[in-house]
Amino acid sequence: MPGGGFTAFAIIGSMKIAIAQINPRVGDIDGNLELIEAFARRAQAAGADLAVFPELALTGYPPLDLLERKNFIDANLAALGKLAALKLKTALAVGYVDRNPARKGKPLHNAIALIDGGRVTARRFKSLLPTYDIFDEARYFEPAAENLPVEFRGETLGLTVCEDIWAGTSLLPHRLLYRNDPVKTLRAGKASVIINISASPFYRGKSALRRSILSALARRLGANIVYVNQAGANDELIFDGNSFALAPNGRLSALAGSFSEDLVMVDTRAPAPARPRAAQNVTAEICEALTLGIKDYFAKQGFSKALLGLSGGIDSAVVAALAARALGPANVTGVLMPSEYTARRSIDEALDLAGRLGINTKTIPIKGIYRSFLKELGAGGGKEITLSMQNLQARARGTLLMALSNANGALNLTTGNKSEIAVGYCTLYGDTAGALAPIADLFKTEVYRLADYLNRDGELIPRAIIKRPPTAELKPGQKDQDDLPPYKTLDEILRLYLEENRTPAEIAARGFKPALVRSILRRLELNEYKRKQLPIALKVTEKSFGYGRKMPIVKALGFTD
Repeated sequence: MPGGGFTAFAIIGSMKIAIAQINPRVGDIDGNLELIEAFARRAQAAGADLAVFPELALTGYPPLDLLERKNFIDANLAALGKLAALKLKTALAVGYVDRNPARKGKPLHNAIALIDGGRVTARRFKSLLPTYDIFDEARYFEPAAENLPVEFRGETLGLTVCEDIWAGTSLLPHRLLYRNDPVKTLRAGKASVIINISASPFYRGKSALRRSILSALARRLGANIVYVNQAGANDELIFDGNSFALAPNGRLSALAGSFSEDLVMVDTRAPAPARPRAAQNVTAEICEALTLGIKDYFAKQGFSKALLGLSGGIDSAVVAALAARALGPANVTGVLMPSEYTARRSIDEALDLAGRLGINTKTIPIKGIYRSFLKELGAGGGKEITLSMQNLQARARGTLLMALSNANGALNLTTGNKSEIAVGYCTLYGDTAGALAPIADLFKTEVYRLADYLNRDGELIPRAIIKRPPTAELKPGQKDQDDLPPYKTLDEILRLYLEENRTPAEIAARGFKPALVRSILRRLELNEYKRKQLPIALKVTEKSFGYGRKMPIVKALGFTD
């Protein structure tokens, strides 16, 4: 619910829990403390016995190497003490970082504190520390030796942190990731309410997956489950919220909003069925996620204005539309940088788009700059427009965008998609120069679907842009398909390889020519060096390019044959 709205669910019975779905900022311990206090006081006003907050709510998630700073840990512990000193009638369950008192092991614990009556009455530590995809928690934290239930106001609580509740789940196909299951101990201790505080990043379809898995767990345990996730975005990670509560029969008893702060109430003794939110279209979810990702990337760093190269193509059109949604049209500038190879229709369609979106425009032709480069290099004497000459145009544009960024305090958004980035169909220090890559985790075919979604209530993106064959316009008559197979084919081969880890032979068996598969995968692997230098990409799939992908640059390529 935008703006931290309030939703109430059947408040009858003796244990009333407020799910406080907040949007913390990494490293802003004072700001996060204020946010937690504000939500805690709202929960108290609503009569909650307990308010639960996300994983590492005091520090923000993920804090990464901030955890190596002593003063950072001290500040987070001091903030925990300040929360206790509030002496609210409503108890709090809050995520924070604790020190490991043992002489052996990592120095810290990923922790949850139960605060009641002006003091911390219980501390529990995360047992299962994820080290896959974007997670690297074992780098910092020591796992808990055990996790026993806590008696609280007539209920037996199991206090768990994120991954601990997924132990019996196959997070990887046909394989359980962990040998131990912290929930078993809580079940043996007859926990009646399982509290799970989480910082679970979004990818398409994940919110429905969470509810499905935890619904089965609630039935297996015969216990209430209260799951709180953070909302908002930090760097490339987007957190969708979608917190919820489940009755012992697995039915949904409370549901928080998507991609926004929210506060919802649930009674564990008499849970009333909440009306499930209608299944959201995947493209709609991605649109909301990317909008939030852009908004928080700017707001949490104190920026308000964005600029981007506006080419008249589908990618820049979609990024411009997302930026206008996230920041407001008046804060977005599309920069047209036509060359001698730019068609008049590209300029007209870019200006048409800008008018429909209500964004600002600026036009800086690059013909003179490009010719000056060629003259100084002693190049361009022949008829052929070489790859080097094409890249010079892209780099001239990148240089102009970064100069405008410096001069105006605006962050540059790059417009490359996952298909192009995968095979290196982009120019380092050219169209890859910028602060944030909003659509770099979307294949080209998904960009078209997103454009159609953005047009659902009216033609924001002109149909002429959507229908036009993609072109970089770096030489006469150029089309993407001169250098790449059709995007439908390219995207499916890339998806099978990147998201399903299929071998070249398995991909070819799906009906693709083996030589084509080998050539695409070879291009993908050879361009790892480019991807290591790109701006961060907002993550919306399980397998994005970014710090979750641990791939060497220098390697043999025989496995792509």
